[in-house]
Amino acid sequence: MHDVIHDLKIERQNVSSGLPAGYKLIPVAFYIVSIAAVFLSLYFSLSKKSYEATNLLMRNRIEEAQSQRDALVSNQETIVAEAKKAEVLAKWLEGSRPLQPVTVAVGRSMGKDSTVAELALNRNPEIPAHTFMQLKIDGGGTEQIEHTLDSIYALHYQTYSAQQVKGRNSTDFQATLIHSDK
Repeated sequence: MHDVIHDLKIERQNVSSGLPAGYKLIPVAFYIVSIAAVFLSLYFSLSKKSYEATNLLMRNRIEEAQSQRDALVSNQETIVAEAKKAEVLAKWLEGSRPLQPVTVAVGRSMGKDSTVAELALNRNPEIPAHTFMQLKIDGGGTEQIEHTLDSIYALHYQTYSAQQVKGRNSTDFQATLIHSDK
């Protein structure tokens, strides 16, 4: 022990006495602190490397989760866009009515002196419930138009922006037909 721990101040005759015995622990404490510093440096270095590896792993996981989230969000946006398109189509189909009953009603409403010279039914592509009707009747006049409109009204259609032009032997009628659910 004398080799490891030596007296910091040796005793000199007639000058001063040596250091107290408690001071012999200072070199032991120095060696212990030095060894502890080496071990703590090694521990913190390994902890830092472990932290960096864990941090890199977590960043990769976060990037993977974000890419999965972005894929799910884009899929959801695609589904929502398709649903909106389907909803528009469903509304269009719901608003569109078959036009055959209208043509049958116009044909059956003709009297014995009247004939349908021309009939055009054009559906508005943006608003399928609105149908533009152009009707040209030979003979019959205004009474025939009123009788034909009564037949159309019986099918729950209303006329909007109706125009009637009486010619010499024919009557031209134009209107927008709007189906009303009653």
